[in-house]
Amino acid sequence: MATGIPSYKDFARSLSGTPMSREARGIYNAARRSGINPAFVSGLAAAESSYGTKGYARGTYNPYGLGVHLGMKFPNYTQATQKLGSTLQSLGYPGLYKKRGIAGVISQYTPASDGNDESAHIRNIISYGKRTKGNPSLIYTGAAMQQMNAAPMADPYPQGRDGVAKETNVAYISDKVKRMLSEQYRRTLSGTLSPEFARETTSALLSNIAQSGRSRALATPGALPPSQSPTTLNLDQMGIGYGGVDSKKITKGGEGGDWGGSMPRALQFLSWAKGSGYKPNTSGNWLSQKRSRKNTASGGVSDHWSGSAGSYAVDLGVPNVKSGDKLLSQIMAQFGRKDYKGGSWLNVNKGGYRYQIGWRVPGHYDHIHVGVRKN
Repeated sequence: MATGIPSYKDFARSLSGTPMSREARGIYNAARRSGINPAFVSGLAAAESSYGTKGYARGTYNPYGLGVHLGMKFPNYTQATQKLGSTLQSLGYPGLYKKRGIAGVISQYTPASDGNDESAHIRNIISYGKRTKGNPSLIYTGAAMQQMNAAPMADPYPQGRDGVAKETNVAYISDKVKRMLSEQYRRTLSGTLSPEFARETTSALLSNIAQSGRSRALATPGALPPSQSPTTLNLDQMGIGYGGVDSKKITKGGEGGDWGGSMPRALQFLSWAKGSGYKPNTSGNWLSQKRSRKNTASGGVSDHWSGSAGSYAVDLGVPNVKSGDKLLSQIMAQFGRKDYKGGSWLNVNKGGYRYQIGWRVPGHYDHIHVGVRKN
């Protein structure tokens, strides 16, 4: 058996005494056929639902928390595992894994923006997954993925020949910060990453960015030309102007004065909406940008919150669902995700930022939410 992938016997033993045990063979085979490590599958099922015994998983055969907001149910655990495999092979998950390992996958699967403790979740997945005698932090089992996992620790911010980091707008990462990032990655894989060290690493990275004074805009929606600094942004204010927190106007602040670069990226959607004929004061009620309220309706930390220094959000108010559907179609065509029609939350990671879009989800039938957070 390949290193890190448990044998069927050890995998089945990890499910012993749980509702999933009777389908151990089917779950194991479904994971392997999908290119997903059964050790991760076991750990995720335990961390999400205690192997199908808690919360939404009871009676739904959905031990992985897949599409809970959509009421997703399955006829058996095997089919739920097949869906988990197809999900993790799409929606950008392999790319996130290549960059940040299991931490990258969890950052989208159960993001902190939804009120989750990503570090604790990773620790639980790894702790339970190790019961299979496999390596749950090795999510993908394809040959290329195994080679990548066995290779020396990759620099999370690889440098190009011109000295500017690829796939990020950060340049000239110092050796000290590289070591801290690699150590953070190692601790994440081993399940020993503490919130304190994560904050220390983030602080060091942000300081490095500020000191380097060099960045490159990415060829992604909402990216800024290098010449535009937070103090010189020529933003289209759509007549709503600048204002403070809770003013419903464009609010400067946070990291670098533009909330870590998330503000202009969020406002890009506002610009696209305007190009489609949208007017906030007539197309629908203008609802919110930065605000003092911390939590979302579900209890998570909102991108709207003024205390979140690296995020920004805008709500595009609409008079009715039909208008919202039309507006969503127009802005998502600009964003490059025509497939998203609402009804669930969309989380997309591009160029070092997480874009979260919500329409036709609880609390979001009179506005389209667009939140952007710096990763």
